[in-house]
Amino acid sequence: MIFLKTIRLVLFLCAVGSLFACVGDKKTSLDSKVYSSTADADCPLGDLPSADELNITGLIHFNINVRDYSRSRDFYRAAGFTDQIGPFPETNTIEVSKGVGIDKLYRMHAELIHLGSLPDGPVDLTVPTGRLIDLIDWKDPERLEPPYSAINHLGITYFSLKTNELDDHLSRLIDAGATMVVGPVRETSGDRAAMIRDPDGTFVKLRQPAVSFSQGAGDRIDYLNLNVRSFDCSQPFYEMLGLEVQNISQSEDGAELLQAMGLGMGTEKLGRMMRHKVDGFRVKLNQWVRPTAVGEPYPPPLTHLGIQRINCASSDLESDIETLKRHGVNFISPIAPCCEGDASTFGFIIFEDPDGIYNQMLGVITPPNQK
Repeated sequence: MIFLKTIRLVLFLCAVGSLFACVGDKKTSLDSKVYSSTADADCPLGDLPSADELNITGLIHFNINVRDYSRSRDFYRAAGFTDQIGPFPETNTIEVSKGVGIDKLYRMHAELIHLGSLPDGPVDLTVPTGRLIDLIDWKDPERLEPPYSAINHLGITYFSLKTNELDDHLSRLIDAGATMVVGPVRETSGDRAAMIRDPDGTFVKLRQPAVSFSQGAGDRIDYLNLNVRSFDCSQPFYEMLGLEVQNISQSEDGAELLQAMGLGMGTEKLGRMMRHKVDGFRVKLNQWVRPTAVGEPYPPPLTHLGIQRINCASSDLESDIETLKRHGVNFISPIAPCCEGDASTFGFIIFEDPDGIYNQMLGVITPPNQK
């Protein structure tokens, strides 16, 4: 078991109308022909391995880049992330820098923040829990471009948290620096929902289920939201990583929240809620129909404000990398030994999904000085 003393190895592990970019005025119906008009575009990744050919055991964390660590830590503590692990070393090797798309030694402040209280005793961070965010304040190089302003932007636009006390939760977050976007609204499912922005502008959704959940059952991040061009391209990619489709929805999915954001009755999108077969972490894929998704995911280096990467655990990292390379997956650098130079026993590598959204794998490697 990798205990707490080695946890530094997993580090890499506007107005309402502006929240949504509208394209075109023509009404588009939700039928199979509409879906295929987007999905028929050539996929950069055609022949992918099955989940059984890889060794992905679930989500370690996803990453949020922030401008002011102290301010953001107060906000996420109010959101429920009461404990943290770190801080991590301010800099590292050039191989680690290149692993996140930086060609010089970086400086940053980073901690892993944990939803709820950490368990007593040693912590094995190679075991996915669905409770961690890698919160990073990049000092050098610094990027101050704001996070996505449109909810239908390609990329990872928001994450959702469950709560039994939505109004109280919102009040605490506003006191901690949140900007209210819209809500609460009652959705068709019976859930109540609201959308806010964190102090840097990253979207965060709060969802109060129609049926209350027991204490402890909600101490997992609800889901991570990804906007993609085409399910035909993206769904097989995330199935390869071990995610399985739970349900399929059309434009009624979250329609009340979208309408409250000023998006209109004509908004149409398709949804796929996916759940990891090992650790149960959920990812929601959205394919926007009217209007379509806009923009491109954040480019490298991986220092842009907002949610930029998803980090999964691999029980056989070197084998998984070779498998993905054979199938044409694009990596931004060679594997980065982390974080003890040539003696490192862990490594990470970052790769792109079909839309250029960054995913990461972390696992045990053969130390470079033993090769």
